[in-house]
Amino acid sequence: MRLPHAILATSAIAIAALTIVEAGRLHPAAHAGTASMGVGGFTVLTASTGQGSDAAPVEVLYVLDNRGETLLVYGVESQVDRRMVLLGGASLPVLFRAARGG
Repeated sequence: MRLPHAILATSAIAIAALTIVEAGRLHPAAHAGTASMGVGGFTVLTASTGQGSDAAPVEVLYVLDNRGETLLVYGVESQVDRRMVLLGGASLPVLFRAARGG
């Protein structure tokens, strides 16, 4: 019963983050990497990949699930259809263990 709730919460946060990213495109002073928010054990952050033009940078959405200790990365796979897709994910304990050389 908790898995559908977690999936729904993750989807809601991803949609909210996408809304922030798209709203930032409406105002010329908005920059990639400035949108972040945290709700209910989830933190979302957008960042530029360094690709694309200054006017239309390619961005990714990082979702940190504090409860499940996971990192999910979403992005736009094709600039033509502009759908967000899951690019990858990893367990945070595994990432930190690897960073420590273990």
